Amino acid sequence: MTAPLPTPKIAEKGFATLSFGAAGARAPINGVLETTFRCNLRCVHCYVNESPGDAAEIARELDTARMLKLVDEIADEGCFFLLMTGGEVFVRPDFTEVYLHAVRRGLLVTIFSNGTLITDRIADVLAEHPPFLVEISIYGHTRETYEAVTQIPGSFEKCRAGIARLMSRGVRVKLKTMALTVNQHEVALMEAFAGELGVTFRFDGFLNPRVDCGANRNGELQLTPQQVVALDLENPQRMQDFKEFCERLCQPQEGASAEFVYSCGAGESSFTVDPYGNLQMCQLSRRHSFSLKDGAPFKEGWNEFFPKLRSRRWQHNDACRKCNLMSLCGNCPGAAEMETGDIEGMIPHFCEITHLRAHAVMGEGSGHRKDATCCLGHGKLASEPEGSIDLSHPAGCGSCSSSVKVESPIAEPLIQLQVRRAKPSPSQALPLRAL
Repeated sequence: MTAPLPTPKIAEKGFATLSFGAAGARAPINGVLETTFRCNLRCVHCYVNESPGDAAEIARELDTARMLKLVDEIADEGCFFLLMTGGEVFVRPDFTEVYLHAVRRGLLVTIFSNGTLITDRIADVLAEHPPFLVEISIYGHTRETYEAVTQIPGSFEKCRAGIARLMSRGVRVKLKTMALTVNQHEVALMEAFAGELGVTFRFDGFLNPRVDCGANRNGELQLTPQQVVALDLENPQRMQDFKEFCERLCQPQEGASAEFVYSCGAGESSFTVDPYGNLQMCQLSRRHSFSLKDGAPFKEGWNEFFPKLRSRRWQHNDACRKCNLMSLCGNCPGAAEMETGDIEGMIPHFCEITHLRAHAVMGEGSGHRKDATCCLGHGKLASEPEGSIDLSHPAGCGSCSSSVKVESPIAEPLIQLQVRRAKPSPSQALPLRAL
């Protein structure tokens, strides 16, 4: 599956907006269950794609009995929304059994899939027992581009067939893509395809390091900050949503400063369990976890382990702690930990994207320099001559005449969580980054 770094902290619609009035109120409303890191595709950018038949991986994963009991535990603790993801969820032969158990426990289940393993039997099950949403990753509009990403011949047709099976049965579907250097020229075409089907579409241009082997997948696949923002600029509705978001949460506030590093919903209203039973704050923050595999109860990890992690105060990164653009930035504690090993670490690439976006919608009103030197003090953008930052898109999307509207990053949220505190600041009243 693709890395969980879409439009930062604004725009994932796999999530519904819930608010808690009392400061410090905690409830595991939104959960992520990573069923496996195995996948039948070998996507060039993916942050996890172990071999589908790897016996050692299968032995490490939670077995069916523990999966079912875990679903009971999280439902008993008050979980409403459950995202089931991978890897590819359908490589597990027991996925349907676990999914149906979650549905019967009253959980609203979203499924992330590449669509290639959705058979008539699976589609029938999903039609009879509908999920909240099935979100399918597509990696290109043409076979050549799609399979250049997945590296599996025939996967393009299988993905399209899986989508068609769900659509024909009325299952709620959403499409998405990772915008990469190899497929950026087809983003508008993928959006148009979604429009023809009558479903929503989103894309993001951030890549994570791998979590299954530690290798970094940025390099030649990662779009530059200019290219990411150029894709934003090609979508008027997307830019309007950025503008409205910035007006609400990114205005400069003199003296504003966050006290705690974690200001999102991780560990306070949301959680992640990886395929091996490790309970984590989120899909990105994996360095510290609470093991559930051998029967330790979910509520112990939720009530005792997570509060200790969330108690971390800012210690050395004043730039991020005082930044009014924090709610727009992909440089959250989890991403920083994954990329730098430090939850206060700075990721220059994300910082530069954020500053370009803020400048595109707020101009000088953002209180920041366009090249991010106000926060970074250096960087690739800073090395370019003044006035030379080019946000034009290479031939492809930019020259496409498609008029299909991109789905609003804010409208119609599904499971996005927001904690309302006594005196919310841009660093406090932040929606949870979608996973």
